[in-house]
Amino acid sequence: MKRLTFFLCFCALTCVTFINCSKSDDGSAIIPVNQSYWPFKTANTWKLYNDVDKDENEIKIFHTVNFQGKDYFSFIDQNDEVSYPLAVREENGIFKMYYAPTEQQDAEIGGGAITYINTTKAVNESWTENMTISFKTSMGDGNLIYTHTGRILEKSDSESINGKIYNDVVKTELVQKITNSLTTEITETKEVYWLSKGVGPIRMIFSGEDYSDTYSLIEHQLK
Repeated sequence: MKRLTFFLCFCALTCVTFINCSKSDDGSAIIPVNQSYWPFKTANTWKLYNDVDKDENEIKIFHTVNFQGKDYFSFIDQNDEVSYPLAVREENGIFKMYYAPTEQQDAEIGGGAITYINTTKAVNESWTENMTISFKTSMGDGNLIYTHTGRILEKSDSESINGKIYNDVVKTELVQKITNSLTTEITETKEVYWLSKGVGPIRMIFSGEDYSDTYSLIEHQLK
């Protein structure tokens, strides 16, 4: 998967392919850097590299979008906030993903929010969350049923990545299953994130039916 922009872009493309076969005053929107495993703030940037494919992945927060009075941070660079398909935020160690209502190709897709990382759980303690998004297309109407199942694989005092030591690391796994009620198709992917407190992602592993890509941190900048 070349030029990954987090797995957000994959999720947005999955929705479309599947179907067709303002800022707030919320004071909790930005968690202090030293308390978060993935510090979210506009202009924060992480660069990761895939040694096998010789592919660099830059993750940058461009700005915020608002959903139900809460700020979500977008990794997708678009001028029109309404068109942002995906954005993320942290709520006390629980990371949420927001799917904004959008129109893509001939599809009108609804919106909603769902957990994708939970750092508050014990090692190997799993969690599951579901979300249903409705859609309308020329082929018919239906729902995209999201099932996110996650767990913490390991917690470690430190990890060495590309010759640098990163402290207080949590390794999380997310299995995402999307069921299309119209076509009955099911897509399943897995993402593993190594997160260092006060830094963010130091390693990301994306895998599906016919691919597996590993990206490791080479540099980052926090505002």
